[in-house]
Amino acid sequence: MSSLFTNKDAKKFFTTLTLALLLGVIIAQIIAYVNAVQFKNEMIMHDYELAGYLSGEHPELASEISSAFTADKFKNHFETGKTLLEQAGYKDSMRLHLIPRVNEFYRTNMATNFIFSVIMSLAILLAAFLFLRGHYRKIDRHNDDVNKIMSGEIAARLGDSGEGSLAKLAASINMMTASLHTHIEREKQNRIFLKDILTNVSHQLKTPLSALNMYTEIMKDENIDNKVIASFLSKSESELDRMRILIASLLKMAKLDAGIIEINKKDYILNDLVKQAAGSFEIRLGKEGKTFEIKAGGRVSYACDKEWMLEALSNLIKNAVEHTTAGNRIEALIEETPLMVKITVRDDGAGIHPDDINYIFKRFYRSRFSQNKQGTGIGLTLAKSIIEMHGGFISVESAVEKGAIFTVHLPKLTKL
Repeated sequence: MSSLFTNKDAKKFFTTLTLALLLGVIIAQIIAYVNAVQFKNEMIMHDYELAGYLSGEHPELASEISSAFTADKFKNHFETGKTLLEQAGYKDSMRLHLIPRVNEFYRTNMATNFIFSVIMSLAILLAAFLFLRGHYRKIDRHNDDVNKIMSGEIAARLGDSGEGSLAKLAASINMMTASLHTHIEREKQNRIFLKDILTNVSHQLKTPLSALNMYTEIMKDENIDNKVIASFLSKSESELDRMRILIASLLKMAKLDAGIIEINKKDYILNDLVKQAAGSFEIRLGKEGKTFEIKAGGRVSYACDKEWMLEALSNLIKNAVEHTTAGNRIEALIEETPLMVKITVRDDGAGIHPDDINYIFKRFYRSRFSQNKQGTGIGLTLAKSIIEMHGGFISVESAVEKGAIFTVHLPKLTKL
């Protein structure tokens, strides 16, 4: 019941109705006053006629007659006058139409009251009609908007910026529609992503599988040299490793996209994590004549998920190793400020072409300018997602033939 009086539309209706009733009361008072004045005038006219008649018949009583109408000293003659007039048939039980002036006053008063009642009823009905018409027009508009939404116009919204129950209902429906629109768009993006990832995965797996098939067919030849077999076995092993890394990366990426990863943050020394991540490439660095160096002003502690942070750092270092030519150096710089921790991975490779700089974090993206065909095309994407999962971001600087600098920015607020 209380919600009825907090509803703007209901309050507006009851306010209008109350004002109409107050106006009716005022008009009724005015009508009563006008009727009283009219009745007074009728009584005075009757007294004028009666006084004129009596003074005409009895001129000698003129002063007594005037006193009879202006003084209040004849109360003792009430019964005498009543008896006299009742004998002539002038009684209080007489019908109204037998007394012309009273009958006229009655008719006038009845007509006035009837007209006033009709006007007040029409005013109340008009107020109710206008309120209900506006109310149902809103309902019809909302119904049309809902039908548009149901017919597929997800961007349609219920236009009601006012207050009241209908406005609240419209706002709730708009919020629900916006939520559904978001979910639908997300599902569309997921379908597009699934289509793209299936296309990319099939393409990525096709190359190593074709190579493995070719190596297997060649090794079936009994006359093939053992050195060639050993070479093909080495290449097969490399392709299998590539497939293993690709599948493992895809599974990790799928977990991140699905949002089922739980981040277990603890304080770790980033110097140790970078060293551990680089250790996975120690043999490869030695074979290819590349060096890896860690620089830091001190031991830097940071709250993070160790396994996922190692994954991100490993992908950044792996990217640097793959794009650095033999004999060159890879450097990792760890810095700490009051608000931020930065890990910079710098290489002396061929650099990134300006046309590619905005796309390098896109999954399976391969530059048409790059001569490097290693990797799965998903490492940088995975690293970016992991760092963002920790509340940070990765920036990149590069120029052709001048290497690349990837910087991980981690806010210290992630400890809170």
